[in-house]
Amino acid sequence: MKTFSLDNLNKSLLDIIERKHEELQLGRGYQHIFSKIKDFEGNAIGQIGEEYAKNICRQICPIVQDTETTIHDEYDICTEGGKTIEVKTSRKGRTTNTFQFNGINPTYTYDFLLCIGICEDKVLYRIFNKSSVKRIHAERKWFITEDNFKRQLVQMNPDNMVSYKLTLNIKDLYSIDNLPAELQKLLCV
Repeated sequence: MKTFSLDNLNKSLLDIIERKHEELQLGRGYQHIFSKIKDFEGNAIGQIGEEYAKNICRQICPIVQDTETTIHDEYDICTEGGKTIEVKTSRKGRTTNTFQFNGINPTYTYDFLLCIGICEDKVLYRIFNKSSVKRIHAERKWFITEDNFKRQLVQMNPDNMVSYKLTLNIKDLYSIDNLPAELQKLLCV
């Protein structure tokens, strides 16, 4: 397995952000390594996170390449071994230490949900096994539950029973330098 360092992981994300920032011709004058992330709208942040996750996964195991004509609804990454990952990316709230991961469909059939949280000065993540996404019928709500962790998935809009959001605190996420080793364990089984 390739050796990953925090510097290499940060550089990979920084390159993607810089390219996207230039492409969209956004502002100037930033103080932190990932400060430009605050200029992007939600879809661009999602594209950045998805590309970043694919770059890391490609170095761990072969992934099925999508083409512009490939449309998939239920996951963003599929390894040649058949493991699937849904990637959700969020930037830290401007006034809170939380991330809101939008567009989660709890009925989709991916193996893992990868949440990537981007701060101006660091990147964090958390991976959830799909089996931890559960509807608790007594409460009539969807939750992510694992060990001592439980967070509710909240409807994006009233009466929207398809698209949910997950809010995580900065304390719920892990340093990005742990991601490659965790993906290695999950994908290369």
